[in-house]
Amino acid sequence: MTTSETKNNGNSNGAWLRRCHRWLGATLAVFILLLSCTGIALNHSSDWNLDRSFVSSSWLLDAYGVRAPPVSASFSDGTRRATLLGKRLYLDDHEVADDIDALAGMVSLENLVLIAAGRQVLLLTSDGELVERMDLSALLPGPIERVGRAGNRAVVSAAGTSLATNADVTGFELLTDAVVVIWPENSNVPEALQEALDAQYRGRGLSIERVITDLHNGRIVIVAGPYLMDAVGILLIILSISGILMWLRPRRVRGQ
Repeated sequence: MTTSETKNNGNSNGAWLRRCHRWLGATLAVFILLLSCTGIALNHSSDWNLDRSFVSSSWLLDAYGVRAPPVSASFSDGTRRATLLGKRLYLDDHEVADDIDALAGMVSLENLVLIAAGRQVLLLTSDGELVERMDLSALLPGPIERVGRAGNRAVVSAAGTSLATNADVTGFELLTDAVVVIWPENSNVPEALQEALDAQYRGRGLSIERVITDLHNGRIVIVAGPYLMDAVGILLIILSISGILMWLRPRRVRGQ
């Protein structure tokens, strides 16, 4: 092979390498920007409250399969309604607590609302603000089974033992008098309220941090996402190698 043919062949190979390098760089630039931006966002997730901010887009919630679970229990005393949706507790359409396993009932007392869940009682203002959590484990033989109202006092019952609130609703005492107690029953949630609760539940079902994390690792594309990011990683390796070869090649030419 003549010197001219060798030089032309080298130029051809060099041009091909440069073209591949440019196309790889242009293609991967989008992914590099995505990884960089999402990486910075995740690094400041707590500072920017991304873990406590939620997606409201219906199509994205649908894509993630975020659905409201069936109502576990719902009680109304004619004035207010307490509903347990999944493990989230709502007073009317306002979420008041989460991580609640069971709802036994509720009653309204003037400017207060008393809701029983498990062995505890939640005392709320009429606006749904939590005033106090009262643990009745030491006073009751088991989880609260039902909640009622006797006059201006709330009554909770468990395994045949009944307790009533004291005069200023700061505690409970054993109910020994024969009094008439009105026990609200578990009932269906009105359709309009059900729609509002479903929308609220979905509205807190997908954090912005989760979406950014899935964008960063490719899992937003579900099954194919991780493989796509693996392919991007391989192409970045190829891009790096081609860059090194382009940097080394002029030196070899000068050394000939």
